[in-house]
Amino acid sequence: MKIKKIYGILFIVMILVGFSPLVWAGTNDTVIITFDPIGDIDIDISYASYDFGSITGNSNISTSGNYFTLYNNGTVAMDTEIKTNATTDESNMNLDTDGNPGLDYFSIYINDLDTPGYLTTSYVEFDQSLSPGSKTFDITLYIGYLSTNHGQQTTTIYFQGSQS
Repeated sequence: MKIKKIYGILFIVMILVGFSPLVWAGTNDTVIITFDPIGDIDIDISYASYDFGSITGNSNISTSGNYFTLYNNGTVAMDTEIKTNATTDESNMNLDTDGNPGLDYFSIYINDLDTPGYLTTSYVEFDQSLSPGSKTFDITLYIGYLSTNHGQQTTTIYFQGSQS
């Protein structure tokens, strides 16, 4: 009787072992996908320069008629950030970032983009999600009081585009 019980237990164990890979084993599989994302931005500005000419101290002057054009020549929407120099190239005048330039300071204001405002020395977003195409804008220059006749001054405005 003991042997029958042992054989019975062994028989049950063999059946469980025989079916266990089918019942307890998990399987997995994979799918490999391949893709080539395309899309780029290509930022351009026209005109590349502007001469405001002579401007007296404690005054401002603007371009008009949406003089400048911001182009997104790419294939996807673009956010645009803008900044400028902390001083003029001649180092005679310094940048004021709030539109109230003091003695020997200047401010630059960007009009007609999504977020008009004064330029700083760090990139700040002025336009969002410009689809491939263009948008026009103007620039206003503010000059504070002058300690002397500084002569012709130059500063650079930098534009940077990033994918929206």
